[in-house]
Amino acid sequence: MNETGVVAVRKFLDAQDLDAFLISDKEDQFYVANYSGDDGFVVVSADEIFIVTDARFFSQIKVECPDCEIVDVAKKSLADFLAERFSKVAIESDSLLTKDYLAIAKGVSTVNGDLVVKQARMIKSAAEIDLLKQGAVICDQVFDHIVDFMEVGQTELAVANEIERFGKSLGASKLSFETIVASGVRSAFPHGGATSKVIEDGDVVTLDFGFVVDGYFSDITRTVVMGEASEEVKKVYGLVQKAESMGIRFAPMVETFGDLDRVVRGFIDDTEYGPFIHGTGHGLGLVCHDYPIIRTSNNDQLVSNIVFTVEPGIYLENKFGVRIEDDVYKNDAGDMVRLTNSTTDLIEIK
Repeated sequence: MNETGVVAVRKFLDAQDLDAFLISDKEDQFYVANYSGDDGFVVVSADEIFIVTDARFFSQIKVECPDCEIVDVAKKSLADFLAERFSKVAIESDSLLTKDYLAIAKGVSTVNGDLVVKQARMIKSAAEIDLLKQGAVICDQVFDHIVDFMEVGQTELAVANEIERFGKSLGASKLSFETIVASGVRSAFPHGGATSKVIEDGDVVTLDFGFVVDGYFSDITRTVVMGEASEEVKKVYGLVQKAESMGIRFAPMVETFGDLDRVVRGFIDDTEYGPFIHGTGHGLGLVCHDYPIIRTSNNDQLVSNIVFTVEPGIYLENKFGVRIEDDVYKNDAGDMVRLTNSTTDLIEIK
């Protein structure tokens, strides 16, 4: 169990005068109780931690979280268990199913605690940063490999399959998400998954991929050109490269993630290719798009040891798109540390 997560939950219970916290988000369950089962609930009170599930997971719980008390749902429902023991319970409304909420709300009063564990998860330990670094190193190695592998006439799917194969050969357990390989006019689709489209000479190609190491997710984006880049592609690429560099450089100087978004967004919006159409980045951790999401409305403080992405992009409909993304964090000295380090200079594959 993660003491930081447990402390954060119990601090919230005390501050809100609550009896228990019902954790339904699977990553939050793992973070707080070390429970990795794909069914069940974690319930934290002032002095106990319960896992409410069925017999499929009992042996697993005894290994993963031996200090937790098991509640067998075959003998007592979640709603009955909560009603018998507690009056006021915090819930995670962003992951609790409506049918479960309706059942438990008959017996207890509820308070929203959506971000309590996620905000605790934002701050990474040295061990967590090391795992994130391992995934980022695999991303860099895969990018170096795929640049040598790619050639005109391949399909996007062939490139995506090679990215997956090579990353797993380096020790990754799985992909962070379905790999994006978007070429030609499809590179203007921010989330253009790989298709059977053939990559042609002159195509701009967006490569967005990541890998998981021991449960922690990495994420990188690079944009390359097959053959010689046009002057417009070079111009747009240079602007995106500058926007990303500004985001990383200014991160130690701003107070909040919203401020960081305003820096990157303002730069792109002031060019002829604005507006910037998505957030500047997102947190990394037990999921790929982890908390926080870096957008103007986010007032979370940009403090040390939060690993996140900086990923500006410019997308010209029916022409091409460019995005560059790296994984970074601010260390205790206030300096930015890059976890992904492959070149962000424009590569023309000839």
